[in-house]
Amino acid sequence: MSTNPDPFDDIVFDESFIAGAPKEATADERIAKAARIARGNDRLAAAGEIADGSGKPAYGRLRRSTPWIAIGIAAAAVIIVVALLVR
Repeated sequence: MSTNPDPFDDIVFDESFIAGAPKEATADERIAKAARIARGNDRLAAAGEIADGSGKPAYGRLRRSTPWIAIGIAAAAVIIVVALLVR
């Protein structure tokens, strides 16, 4: 046992410290939030942004990354051509 006094003995919390804590959502609020998430998931599934349930992801995200893939391939080709010309 330590003979040092506990530094937290004299701390008195303000009532607003406990009263101001975040409250847990009611069941109705949790149900409403789950319904909003489900509607969002349905919208994303309809747009082809999330998996269709077969285990394979939809191709919606591939369309957005295709230009970047093409830019990367073009940049790599330019680097290779420059390296060959410098040699």
